[in-house]
Amino acid sequence: MEALPDALDGVRVLELGCGLGLPSLVAAARGADVTAVDWAEDAVELMRRNAARNGLALVCEVHDWRQPTTSTFDLAIAADVLYEHRNVEPVLARLREAAPEALVGLAGRPYEAEFLRLAAPVEHVAERVVRLRRPTRAGRPARPGG
Repeated sequence: MEALPDALDGVRVLELGCGLGLPSLVAAARGADVTAVDWAEDAVELMRRNAARNGLALVCEVHDWRQPTTSTFDLAIAADVLYEHRNVEPVLARLREAAPEALVGLAGRPYEAEFLRLAAPVEHVAERVVRLRRPTRAGRPARPGG
């Protein structure tokens, strides 16, 4: 995910719907403490093998994103997870509860427009990558560092 900072030393990152896990692998290689989750056991096992082959340490877990997240992170990431309409609201809810900031990679899926509308305001940070911040009590996104 090209929007990830070059240095992520000590940043706690959650990848929601990791699939092949490329964003998790990049984040871990840049020093992040990564937890990668997916509902599919096969995807989680593949993620574990990919991390091991690349000499990277990260946590990989099976988790249904329709269920609340029990841990909190500094940054949540997700890429190409909006391929079904039923995923739009749960993905947004999980990203917002998991971390104050999220980066979402878009793949041109039909339900991305609804996600972006519900997540507004979003910041376009790279081609097909948006940042969303958890709303404050006043309904506005929190400012970085504050």
